[in-house]
Amino acid sequence: MIRVLKEGLALVDSGPLYATIMVSQNGGPLSGAAIEGAQYALKILEELANFLPVIKKKALTLKPEDSYPQVVKEMISAAQVINDPDFTPLVAVAGATSDMVADYLLKTKATKIIVNNGGDIAIRLREGDSAIVGLRLNLMREDLNYHVLIDRDCGICTSGIEGRSFTLGVADGVTVIADQASMADAAATYLGNKTAINSPSVKKVLAESVYPDTDLQGVEVTHSVGDLSEDEIETALSRGRSEALMLMERDLIYGAVISVKDHVDTVGYFKKAINRT
Repeated sequence: MIRVLKEGLALVDSGPLYATIMVSQNGGPLSGAAIEGAQYALKILEELANFLPVIKKKALTLKPEDSYPQVVKEMISAAQVINDPDFTPLVAVAGATSDMVADYLLKTKATKIIVNNGGDIAIRLREGDSAIVGLRLNLMREDLNYHVLIDRDCGICTSGIEGRSFTLGVADGVTVIADQASMADAAATYLGNKTAINSPSVKKVLAESVYPDTDLQGVEVTHSVGDLSEDEIETALSRGRSEALMLMERDLIYGAVISVKDHVDTVGYFKKAINRT
């Protein structure tokens, strides 16, 4: 379940958990710390499995309980702050797990920690270190990539069509940067959902027809998106952009980048920081 891909970089692969943990000190790899982070990620996965009945409930119906592990509390908090009545804590599960592992590794001598949990990334930097993060806004286009320079502790998470989670919208990808990956994870899902449009080119299916054990029972999710008109693309981008600006006004996120049929719009942090690869 754990293997070292190269010095300072460990992979943990167990069921729904597929994450890489990169740890270094002033450019020097810390393989032992990376392995320790991977082991901690497995511990978090075990905790989550014990609380599945809780994290599948609507987040706004839940109250903090001392018996909940920290990762569950972080998931609940992120989902509740977004304030979508349909969200369950699972909307922030990948990001919260990344945060927990990254924060756990702060006890080491690392100056750079990057935990990438299936595209939901937590970054912790010390002593002026920095990181370059590659963004795949369209999983079907290997030639269309972007990168962003990061100089602060943050979370960077992506949601959209062809991703690991369901979406209600038509965005190829929505990437969000926030203080914490848990918040970025929930916000990316929220903004992706807000790109929904009415179009004969958009095919919807019940979530449980794709994944019977989903927490979105009875919800129609986007299955595929055909050709869209320029007006449809602009409508989807505009809806995502306006919601992103609202989240920024609430100081929940630093910025977002939204891609619909390879038309890309950026707000906040990404306006200057993102570059085409």
